[in-house]
Amino acid sequence: MKKYPNAGIACSIFRKEIEFLMNEGILDTAFTFVDSELHIEPQKLNRVLEKLIRPDCLLCYGDCHSGMVQQENSGLIRRVKGLNCIEIFLGRETYRKLRKEGAFFLLPEWTMKWERIFKDLLGLKNQQLAQQFMNEMHTRLIYVNTGIQEVPFSTLEAISKYFSLPVEVLDIELIHLKDAINDGLKRMQNEG
Repeated sequence: MKKYPNAGIACSIFRKEIEFLMNEGILDTAFTFVDSELHIEPQKLNRVLEKLIRPDCLLCYGDCHSGMVQQENSGLIRRVKGLNCIEIFLGRETYRKLRKEGAFFLLPEWTMKWERIFKDLLGLKNQQLAQQFMNEMHTRLIYVNTGIQEVPFSTLEAISKYFSLPVEVLDIELIHLKDAINDGLKRMQNEG
C-alpha cells in the first residue's frame, strides 16, 4: 500500500487520538491539525482548509461547513466517512441510536474548555436560557471517553449542573477513527 506520510488535515478534536494511534504504530500518516473552534465560524474554517488542501490529501472532518462537499469533489482530496466527529468516533449505528435518544455529546477537547465554547462563543451565558435551550432537544449529556486522558469528572459535574442534564461517560476504543482514516487512505490509493 502506498504510504502518505504527510497527507492528512484533521480537526484538532482528533489530535490526541490520532497522535496516540501514530505513537502506537497503528497509523503512519502525519496530520496537520486545525483548531476545532473554527467550527463555530464555518466560513473561516472553509478558508483555512482551502489554504491547506493539496493533492492527495485526506481530510479528517465531517460535514463541518457548507463547502466541504465541493472540496471533496474537487478531486484533490478524500474525506473520512462520517457525518461529524461524533459519528467518526462512535460509528454510524451507535451515533444514530444515541442521537435519536436525545444525547448531546461532549468530546474531551471541548469539555476542557466548555465555558469558553458554550458561554463565550455560542452565547449561552444565561444559565436559565442555556438550560431551556439544551433541555428542549436533549435528554442527557454523554462524555465520549476515548481513553487518552483522565475523565474530568468535576468538569462534567459542572457542565451537568449548568445545563441541568444528567451526564454519563461512554468508554470507546479508537477502532472507528482508525478505520475511517485507513478507509480514506485506501480510497486515495485506489483512485490515485
